[in-house]
Amino acid sequence: MTRQRWSVPMTVVFILIGILLSLQFQAQNRFASDLSMQRTENLIAMVRDLSEKRQKLAIELIDLNSKLRAQAESDRDEKKLVESLKEELTKMKMVNGTIELRGPGLQILIEKHLPILYIDIIHIVNELWAAGAEAISVNDCRITSSTAIFYTEDSHSMSITVDNIKLEYPIIIRAIGEPNNLEKGLTIPGGIMDNLALFNAYPLLTKVDEQTIPAVHELPHFYFASEYKPLEKPAASNTQPAARP
Repeated sequence: MTRQRWSVPMTVVFILIGILLSLQFQAQNRFASDLSMQRTENLIAMVRDLSEKRQKLAIELIDLNSKLRAQAESDRDEKKLVESLKEELTKMKMVNGTIELRGPGLQILIEKHLPILYIDIIHIVNELWAAGAEAISVNDCRITSSTAIFYTEDSHSMSITVDNIKLEYPIIIRAIGEPNNLEKGLTIPGGIMDNLALFNAYPLLTKVDEQTIPAVHELPHFYFASEYKPLEKPAASNTQPAARP
């Protein structure tokens, strides 16, 4: 009975002692975290540490801004490159005749009764190129570097052909370019128009503000030609020739 009578007060005392120790530990933590209660040496160390962290953050900020500017410049360069490639691709399509074109220029009308041969069509086309034409068509056939203007004949008549297609009359040659220059190119004294006049052939020239020239009907096929790629030179050898005995 005596042991049981003392156990309860002892337990209460130990609980009170634990509570007092806990309160003292919390008070010491608050005391340590209060700057006003810190020692001067500790405050100097804390300021030095914060200054170093601030410098590191400033350096990281400068580095990130530099990367951001570099990325923006790279994006602008990439956009310029894409735009340049698109322009070059469009020019290549215009030259190869794979797209329809529109613009001012000159029209040459050749009626059926005129004594015009295929060689006259070739001369007219060449004169238009020389006068600055940017695109030419004969009827609905686009003239390119691979276009063939020739003739075909049967038992009844002879026909002018463009890429093996017979031309129906009236033949209309369209050229896009500066209209006055194109007309002067054909009517220059001693030129193609004067030569045709010797045979009473007078094609009708008309300057137009806008006209459409179609794309090619079929792209040329290359069976024998291929892209030329120069051979790579072998790397220079560093091996020294063996000395003669």
